[in-house]
Amino acid sequence: MRHFICLITLACASQLALALDCSKASNTLEINECASIEQKKVEAKLNAVYQRVMKFLDKQIADGDLDKASKTTLIEAQRAWIKFREADCSAVYQYHIAGTIRGVMSISCMQTHTERRIKDLEEYEKN
Repeated sequence: MRHFICLITLACASQLALALDCSKASNTLEINECASIEQKKVEAKLNAVYQRVMKFLDKQIADGDLDKASKTTLIEAQRAWIKFREADCSAVYQYHIAGTIRGVMSISCMQTHTERRIKDLEEYEKN
């Protein structure tokens, strides 16, 4: 029975995502789903920018304009940033744990950090 309920829930969630008009989201489920959709887009952009910066650094290393340690340090910083973002947004979720707003607040936290990190990474290509 539990598996049946999970299947129904997954089917309903996927139907919601297909039919959802985020400009008219009016309940917690819809608002959270819309926030999640937007966060996935921002996350995809972050990954694209990160890969682009890695290629940019590889070219600078190949040209002799940069040493390998610079790229290694950025990779380590990115890993630390991911851990920080997770911990920070987990704290936001925990702060709002008693309310239905907890999900969207956590997703919003993730999105804000991600958008800021995209800007930070893009700075590498400007120098």
